[in-house]
Amino acid sequence: MAIAKMKKLTLMAEQQNKETLLRSIQEMQSIEVISLSDVLEEDILEQFEVADSYNETLDYKSELQDIEHALSYVSQFIPEPGMIEKLKTKREVLSLEELESHVKNTDIEGLINQVQDKEKEINHIEERKKALQEEETFLRKWRELKFLPSEVKGLKLLNVHVGTVDNEHSPRLIEGLDGLSTAYYEEIFSRSDEIAYMIILAKEQEEQFNKLTAELSFRELKYPFELLPEDALYANLNSQKALIEKEAALKKEMKEWRSVARDLQFAEEYYYNLGQREVAKDLVLNSKHLFIASGWIEEEKLDSLKHIINTDLGEDAVVVMTDDVKMEEFDQVPIVLHNNSVIRPFELITEMFSLPKYNEVDPTPLMFPFFLIFFGMIGADLGYGLLLGIGTFVALKLSGIEGSTRRFMKFLHILSYPTMAFGLFFGSFFGISLPFHVLSLQDDVIVVMVISVIIGVIQLIFGLIMNGIIKGRQGQRASSYVDGYAWAMMLIGLAIYVLGSIVFGIPLVSQIGIGLALINVVGIVVVSTISSKNKALGFGLGLYNLYGVTGYVGDIVSYTRLMALGVASANIAMAFNLIVGYLPPLFRFTIGVLLIIALQAMNVALSFLSAYVHSSRLQYVEFFGKFFEGGGKPLTPLKTLEKHIWLKQKI
Repeated sequence: MAIAKMKKLTLMAEQQNKETLLRSIQEMQSIEVISLSDVLEEDILEQFEVADSYNETLDYKSELQDIEHALSYVSQFIPEPGMIEKLKTKREVLSLEELESHVKNTDIEGLINQVQDKEKEINHIEERKKALQEEETFLRKWRELKFLPSEVKGLKLLNVHVGTVDNEHSPRLIEGLDGLSTAYYEEIFSRSDEIAYMIILAKEQEEQFNKLTAELSFRELKYPFELLPEDALYANLNSQKALIEKEAALKKEMKEWRSVARDLQFAEEYYYNLGQREVAKDLVLNSKHLFIASGWIEEEKLDSLKHIINTDLGEDAVVVMTDDVKMEEFDQVPIVLHNNSVIRPFELITEMFSLPKYNEVDPTPLMFPFFLIFFGMIGADLGYGLLLGIGTFVALKLSGIEGSTRRFMKFLHILSYPTMAFGLFFGSFFGISLPFHVLSLQDDVIVVMVISVIIGVIQLIFGLIMNGIIKGRQGQRASSYVDGYAWAMMLIGLAIYVLGSIVFGIPLVSQIGIGLALINVVGIVVVSTISSKNKALGFGLGLYNLYGVTGYVGDIVSYTRLMALGVASANIAMAFNLIVGYLPPLFRFTIGVLLIIALQAMNVALSFLSAYVHSSRLQYVEFFGKFFEGGGKPLTPLKTLEKHIWLKQKI
């Protein structure tokens, strides 16, 4: 239960083995490849050069983008499996060799072109449908027009005009037409914004008509069809129907393209892997015949690496050199946390805050028992805990959830046990008081608050002792006492004083507590003064350090939220039960059943959310702040994508 011990790895081999070696490293997924150009001496660098795979990387990126687009397009037509089926379905597990063999034996370019052709065809249909819909709107407006404008052009004595005018100009147009002795007009349609007219007048009055319509923005109809509007509309609707049927047929065909999607998924994995290897090549140093690669690896995986290299390349094909981590490299060493299967899910709490640096300790196992207690005290309901435990158990055992989702489910499953335990301790089952309990969240609020504070003080003391231990190991003896042990002893002294004066009423015990606290108050000032080169400054820093007592008061008060949130959750559940209990029997056992389920479900969600958020906050602010700095970076190995499949490990 600690930070994995790391080694700096250097590999040297012939150029012809570069691709195979990088492939083996990628399949192992445990080695972070780093650049050597900044660490090797200049006389060595002169014999090597950095590989330039820029063009190859761009090619792979372009291919990958085409695959991703094709896969995304196909996926929108393939029906999603149901929730139960989705939970039961597990990803395929393939070795890198099996994946590459499948992709190489598949015409990926042909699949991409096949998808692109269908996409172009569907896009063309969509564009044509849009154009037809616009034409339909136009034709529906003019469907009462019973002749073609082109048929009445070229008359010897008369001119026929068909067009529209804005509603506000219509009265003036009618008035003007009435003033023309030979004009005849007829309304074709009327809309909220315009009115259409057919106007017939003698040719000698054309000039007067043009003058009138110019003032009123009369818009002459431009009719582009050879059929009457009614007939053109019928043809239009038939064309739209044909396009809709054709589009539906294409989409129906693509619904059956599960195998195409699967092949594209494999291709996405394959080309991503190739691209990552090309990126790694940019970190490798090359000479004419040899290349050197360097990286970080966990010490315990060295034997596995050598076994894989010997299997893939043969013995003595690669020179493997390792170095211990130097002190000046602590900030650069990638971090891997090693914990047992129970504590491992709680690493996500640490990761959200920050990974430790290489010379720190992993805080996960240290905060693990406290997180269990805090979550359990806030949830504190046997029914809620059973619900969480059974739900997560079913998800873990009967579904195909994997990866980070599975880790989070296991995290919640473990937390169900303290929730049930504290539910029994406080005698609560979905807000119903059990006949047996140790304390009650309704009647023993002050006692629960005192317990919350006691647990908080214990965690603070533990964190301060850890601070002293860690800084002592780092050689910071004065700081280990001033920032760690002294404050821990002061808190212990104050706790003894409270026990002696308030709980047991023994003056001697309370005096011992005050004495222990005062000794360490003096100790902080003395040690700060002695350890500083500037004694006056050290004395001032010692006094200033004592001002931190106000922060500890705030820290201790923060733990009362355990009581507050636990009591709030229990009383809300009880209040919901009372509300439903007041309903008449007929409603209580009909609507009331649905209502209580909905209300309790809401309280379950709020309780667990509060427990998760506030338990995390107490770790981050009150506990981690006493001994843990963080700032470590995770190991980022050369690895495969593992978006659609899981990689089969060789050993």
